[in-house]
Amino acid sequence: MTACRVCGSPIAEASYEASAPALTSMMAFIDIPTLAFVCDECGHAQCADLPDIDSFYDTTYRISLESDDHDQIFAIATDGSPIYRTDHQAATGLALMDIPVGANILDYGSGKATTLQKMCAVRPDLIPHVFDVSRDYMPAWDGWVESRNQATYTVPDVWNGRFQAIISHFVIEHVAEPVPFLKTLHGLLAPGGRLLLSMPDVAANPGDMTVADHLNHFSVPSLKRALSLAGLALDVINSDAFPGAFFAVAVRADEVPATEENRQEIAAAAAAAKDICAFWKNATRNLDGAAKQFSGKRAAVYGSGFYGSWICSRIEADVDFRVFLDQNPKLQGSTHFNRPVIAPANLNDDVDVVFVGLNPLKARAALAGQAALQRPGLDIVWIDA
Repeated sequence: MTACRVCGSPIAEASYEASAPALTSMMAFIDIPTLAFVCDECGHAQCADLPDIDSFYDTTYRISLESDDHDQIFAIATDGSPIYRTDHQAATGLALMDIPVGANILDYGSGKATTLQKMCAVRPDLIPHVFDVSRDYMPAWDGWVESRNQATYTVPDVWNGRFQAIISHFVIEHVAEPVPFLKTLHGLLAPGGRLLLSMPDVAANPGDMTVADHLNHFSVPSLKRALSLAGLALDVINSDAFPGAFFAVAVRADEVPATEENRQEIAAAAAAAKDICAFWKNATRNLDGAAKQFSGKRAAVYGSGFYGSWICSRIEADVDFRVFLDQNPKLQGSTHFNRPVIAPANLNDDVDVVFVGLNPLKARAALAGQAALQRPGLDIVWIDA
């Protein structure tokens, strides 16, 4: 039994569970089971609590600190070049938020704040502020954010009501208490100020359901409920601008907006979340079977992100696992779980089987045009086969 993090309703049992260890978004294993719960009352899905969560985000969770220019690929352009996540987040934020000239803008849970930095490069009139629950990112802020506009661990009281705009990219899914989190952002906004949130859309990227540090898996109805409870009026929900994610814009309201409850929408969201849990049960069974089928064979894993890391953990005891394949040139040449990361085009001819560690909704399209993976005799394993 647990309680929904959004509406507080009791949830009797987990819809998905797997024994320890669990895999985090930083591709690290922690010694807890993976548990996913679905709320029938508001359509929210959630994972179990992390132990010592404050310490985890202070000293363990280190996003994009591998190098000054480290970034993540979120899409491949039609000409084959990578499109980086922070470039797209910056452009999308500016397009969705309609930020007034000279606005105070805060990146809450900023990490290195690369997205905000790129927004300010386009809009030099903006006055940037940054906040995070770790001091690890402070060197990345120096030189372009005034020191008085930087904060860690605790938001200064003088910031209350200061901001015409707040962005918070891929933070709320990590928060144990999302409604109080949103109430904090409400208090930081000036009257009529606008908040941009981004978060994974588990329906578009089912792998998110089992990420141990993604405590929240919002659906549209559960996000509506959370914003309403925090006194924020939803303006836009966009699930097209960023593959596998929601972008939502909300406005500080003078009065708490009434919750528009759509029971059909909530039931559909809960059913979809339970379907994803069932997918993971089947995927685990399929992958374990494939690992036994190709026992001793020379193997590669396509993708060094969450899916690829999860596959690695389940096959390395059976197959002769040689290498990760990844299209991100910033990862090529590195190592991951003690295996080299190389470009897919450089796959050696002696590899017998490739396990595909990509979002199953996009994996086949991603591999379709890659000649190195089409050679006769090379077996391809899909986790949703």
